[in-house]
This record gives sequence, C-alpha cells and structure tokens, in this order.
Amino acid sequence: MLCALMLTFWFYYETVSEELTSSGRQNTTRLMKFVRWKISHSDESPGTSAFQKEVTELGQHLGVRITYIKDGRVLADSDVEEDRLPELDDHSDRPEVIAAEASGTGKDTRYSKTLQTRMLYVAKTMNKDGEFIRLAMPYSVIGERLNRVKLHFSILLLLIAAGSALTLRFIGKRTSSAVKEVSSTAQAIGEGDYNKRIRVIPGGEYQMMADSINNMASKIQGHIRIIEDQRNQLDAMFENMKEGIMVLDPEGKIESVNRSMTEIAPQTQEYIGRMPLEILTRHEIQDAVDKILKQNSGNDSDSLILDFADGRSMNVTICPYEDYKSRRKLILVFHDISDVRRIEKVLRDFVSNASHQLRTPLTSIKGYAETLIDNPPEDKKVLKNFLGTILDNANHMSKVITGMFALARSEYSGRKLRTKPTDLQKCMAHSISNLNSFAAKKNIRIQKDHIPQVMVSGTAEGLVQVFDNLIENGVKYAPENSTIRIQAELKDGFAVTRIVDEGPGIAEADRDRIFERFFKLDENAVGNGSSGLGLALCRSLVRNFNGDIWVESPADAENATGSSFCVKLLLTEDTRPDAQTKNGS
Repeated sequence: MLCALMLTFWFYYETVSEELTSSGRQNTTRLMKFVRWKISHSDESPGTSAFQKEVTELGQHLGVRITYIKDGRVLADSDVEEDRLPELDDHSDRPEVIAAEASGTGKDTRYSKTLQTRMLYVAKTMNKDGEFIRLAMPYSVIGERLNRVKLHFSILLLLIAAGSALTLRFIGKRTSSAVKEVSSTAQAIGEGDYNKRIRVIPGGEYQMMADSINNMASKIQGHIRIIEDQRNQLDAMFENMKEGIMVLDPEGKIESVNRSMTEIAPQTQEYIGRMPLEILTRHEIQDAVDKILKQNSGNDSDSLILDFADGRSMNVTICPYEDYKSRRKLILVFHDISDVRRIEKVLRDFVSNASHQLRTPLTSIKGYAETLIDNPPEDKKVLKNFLGTILDNANHMSKVITGMFALARSEYSGRKLRTKPTDLQKCMAHSISNLNSFAAKKNIRIQKDHIPQVMVSGTAEGLVQVFDNLIENGVKYAPENSTIRIQAELKDGFAVTRIVDEGPGIAEADRDRIFERFFKLDENAVGNGSSGLGLALCRSLVRNFNGDIWVESPADAENATGSSFCVKLLLTEDTRPDAQTKNGS
C-alpha cells in the first residue's frame, strides 16, 4: 500500500511540476513581448551607459533579469553592474540563445553561476541579426509551490502510513507475541538453555504447540544431563589415566591425545593432524594402524610391545571403533611397562649370576664337608685348613650375594634416584678412614693430595661406596710397602677424582671389561675376596649421578705399572658446603 501511495505521489508531483513550469514560461513569454517592444522603441543605443541604466530600471520594475546580447557579448544586464559586463562569459553557447537563433524563441531552466540560483531563461531575437533579448526569473517561485505540494502530500502519506501501522499492529499483536515467545524459547533451547520454557501464550491457538515444545525441552534436558555426566566421567578418566591415549581419525591422523601421552611424547600436541609415524618414528605402530583401518568391519584389536631408544618399553594396544557417522577410528593405548621389564631383567640377571657365581664356592664347601663327614682327618692342622677353606668360600658367597643385591638395587633405582649436593671432601675422608686399617696390613700408605671443598651431584652413601670399592681394589692389587695416591681437580663444571695405585696395571684389552659383572683379572678370586661386582656397582652408581668412570693404565708410563681409576662428578650450584649451610638456614 505504501508503494502504491509513493507511486501516486510521484505521478502527481511530476504533473504539477510540469504545469507550474509551463505556466511560468508562459508568463515569462508575455513579459518578453513587452520588454522587446519597450527596448525596440528605446532612444538609447545598446552598449551605452544610458541603455544599461534603462535596462536596469526596467528589470527592477518588472522583477525579472533582462540581458541584451549581441554576437554572444552581453551589452546590458539588469542584475550586473556596468563595469562587470566585460567580465561575463560569451553567451552565444547558452541553450536558450542557440534555440532562439534557430527558431526565434528559446527556453531553458538551469543554475546561474552569476546569480548563484536556479533560473528560468527565455531568449528572443531582436530585429537586428546577432542581437537577442533574454529574460530570467528565479525558479524559486515555482519551487516554493512544488515544495508546498510535496509537504502536503508527505503529511497525508505519513498519516496514512501511521494509520496503517496502527491497524496492522493491532491485528498482528497477538500473533506476533505468540510467535516471538515460541521462537525465543526454541532458540534458547537450541543454544543450550534447556531450562527455558514457554510461560505465557496470548490466545489458545498456540497452546498445543507450546505444550509440545515445553515437553520436548524437558526430555532434552534430561538426556543432556545424562550425556554431560558420562562425558565428565570420560574426560576425567581420559586426562588422569597413567596410560597414554592417542585417538586417530578415519585417515589414520592424530585427532587428540591425553596428558599422559604428552609426557610420553612431549611434542605430540604439535603433531595433531599428522601420522603417528611422524612423532613416534616406529613403523610397527604405523603398519598396525594401516592394517586395522583397511578392515571394513570387525573389532579386531592389536597389541605391540616396543622398546624405545631412551630405554622405555611400551605395550601399545590398538582398538577400532565407529563414530556417529559410522566412520572407523582408532584408539591407541600406551602402557609403560619399563619398570616391569626392568624388574624382569634384574631378576633374570640375578638368578643367572647367582647360579654362576655361587656354583664354584658351593661345590668346594660341599666337597670339604663330605670329606670331613666321610673321612675326618686326625691331624688338627688339616682339619683347621679344611674348615678355613669352607669359611673362606662361605664368606665369598656372602660377599657375592651382598654385591648382587647392591648392584640390582642401584640398577633398579636408576631414574628414581634423587641426587643432592654432596660434600666431595667429606666422602673421600670417610672412605680413607674406612680403608686405613685394611691398607696397613700390607704396609700401604694412602696419600691424599689436595681435595677441593666442593659440592657434587650424588648421595653421601653412594659416593662413599664408590670410593671404598676403588681404594679397596687398589690395596688388593698393589704391592706391599707401596703408596695409593688420591688426587682431584675441577674441570669444565665437573670434579674429576683419581685413585692411583702402584699395582701391575691393566691390559688394554681388559680396561673396558673390568666394569662388567663378575669380570676378574685373576683366577684366584676367592683367595683375595673379590666378587667381580665392585667395579660394576661403581659404574652403575656414578652413572646414576650423571657422572662417568674410567681407568687409565699404566699410571707410571716409564715402568709400565699402576692404574688410575677416574671418577667424574657434576658440580652443583652450591659448590661449597658453607653456601649450602647458608641456603639451608
């Protein structure tokens, strides 16, 4: 309806505009005849001051602008001062002048730059060639009439529109309110506000739909609560499982991982959307994934046991499932079995080593015991010798078992071992005190050079055990009346301790093997009490302290004798005991 009214107004406005413009032109034409007659009978010549004055007075009297043009040049203008006439543009190209030259009379409506207003122009030829008289009257008179028409019709249009709007509002108020309430409630439910209900319905025609929506919202709310509880349970399980979980999409690319998986492979989050092979670098997992994804049906899972380069062992279980679009996806469960494998290995090594190392002394004990039972010697010296041999073998067995337990405990603790700043000087002094009486039996002097008073990474018990074993080995293999020198120096953030003896030295082929379990340089192991586990235990402890141990032999290159056992330990930030005491206080 508004569009129809707008079209009617436009048609009416155009018609009135044309009528008023035509009327204005007719009035201007009548004035033109009078002005042309008046000027043609004037005694003054065009181009003179008197003629300009006469034209100005006539224009002011009639209320129009009169312009006399000859060959495009303005000779007189009622609205322009005489001295400005030469500044006016050439008027031969004016549309009304061109039309007048062609047909005798010309008309045009345009904006005048000289008078800075919209004007209605009428031009007519004079009796002489190239001379024209032009009248101009402001178009504002016509514009004011048109504006009044526009204002009246606009008011009428607004009144009609307001009445129509009130009528439509009255008619659609009940329907609009009901639709709005239903729509807002449905939108709120769609956005997750399941407590939203339709409370007020204007009119009973929408009551059935409102009841259906309220009932639907109530059921959805119940289902959503169950789903949220289950999701929260699964999220808690997913994020707090010790096992690493990796979910793969239908293309076999990583879709999501849990917290434990990021601990197993720290950069997993950066590889979302990529293949497992790119982060795990194990083709066995990728092959198993590709195989299960190629199966169109079935829930056959797969399980792999993988040993990684960093020493960890993983039991990887691959389980397929289908999502809501019936697309086949996979869940990979990474169970760290490193501790289980380590315990199994320690147990196997312990049993194997125990059976190997205890067989010889146990056979000896059994042989001597059977001899004493079957044929007890009458000579007390022989009897004492037999019993001493049995005791030596028993002591050796005890020492072997003790060393095996210590080594197994050290290897099992491995990564669990917590180091702390330990006083190197105190640990070395403790070990020297422990071994002084043992060295005195062979008249061996333990000479300690300058030991820096620094703090190293380790434990006091572990370092004392390392130094005890190394000094004891030096005493065992050094000749009587010799000296064992203990030296230490600081180098590149480490403390390097050397225990140097004057023994026979170690062959080049045996320098790496002496740190292996049960390796012995001489066959008379029982006689000197060696179990073959001391240096292996030293290496295990030092490596747990993030250090290193090695042997340099011969220590005396000139005589090709002696061995130097070197222990390299990491310096801590608190390199002096007094600094540690201050920090602790």
